[in-house]
Amino acid sequence: MGEIEIIKKFVEERLEWNESMKKMDPKPSDIGRIEEDKCILRFIEKIIKKKMKLKHITFTGVDGKTDLDRLQKIQDKYPIAEFGILVSSNWKTNGNRYFNPSYLSALSPKLHLSAHLCGRISREAVNGNMELFEKWLGAHKETVRFQRCQLNIANSNKNPQEFKYDGDITKFFGEVILQQKSAKDCPLFMNSKIDGHVTCLLDASGGHGIDTGIEVLNLPHKIGYAGGMNPDNVADKLSTLLESDAVDDFWIDMESGVRTDDWFDLDKVEKVLEICTEVIENHSQHR
Repeated sequence: MGEIEIIKKFVEERLEWNESMKKMDPKPSDIGRIEEDKCILRFIEKIIKKKMKLKHITFTGVDGKTDLDRLQKIQDKYPIAEFGILVSSNWKTNGNRYFNPSYLSALSPKLHLSAHLCGRISREAVNGNMELFEKWLGAHKETVRFQRCQLNIANSNKNPQEFKYDGDITKFFGEVILQQKSAKDCPLFMNSKIDGHVTCLLDASGGHGIDTGIEVLNLPHKIGYAGGMNPDNVADKLSTLLESDAVDDFWIDMESGVRTDDWFDLDKVEKVLEICTEVIENHSQHR
């Protein structure tokens, strides 16, 4: 266990003690100490997050049956979680995992959201045209904020070979993810302006739940990894990435692996987060 983890454990134990004392004999000074400890823990969590290579655990495919109140509670408990919204002009016919834009107003501004642009919307976005995305947003253009955007073009026959991070897309997103099939087949990313705003998701499965293994892209840049992740295999995959010296900052993403009967399954989401938390804690203790 590192020094910062030792301090965190000490503050957590002190907070638990102060809260127990407050229940037995409430005093204003106890409340002050409790709030102080909570503030210290939030600061420590920020430090740990900056140190940790894993930046996001993304769950893609929030849909019309998702309990959004429970989703927010999960977000509050696991700040590292990110929820991907599948964006398509053909959302009515593409299946229930594609988000109905009329539900956008129900999404809490406190959620960590990424927009996963599909089909024609993504191809237009690569070329700097955001009109179709704006049309999908409709009246919610000024109220819904996505922290990141993923361009799902890896399986497209019209997959372009170059992407320039400029134009209208910069008005909507601070980070753009270019979905690519593998470390050996990612021309769009390698030919693009690679900086802190453009990242890459290696995803040979393409949301189909196929376990494609972990293939590391050995670059000093933030890279995402997907491909058949689910509660049964995420521990091994995350451990591999955390232990690899070739991996810089990264995130993991899963879609089919957290669905049941093709509906977004919050039980599976929570299970994955519980497993990942344990893996992260074990990794921190043995660094």
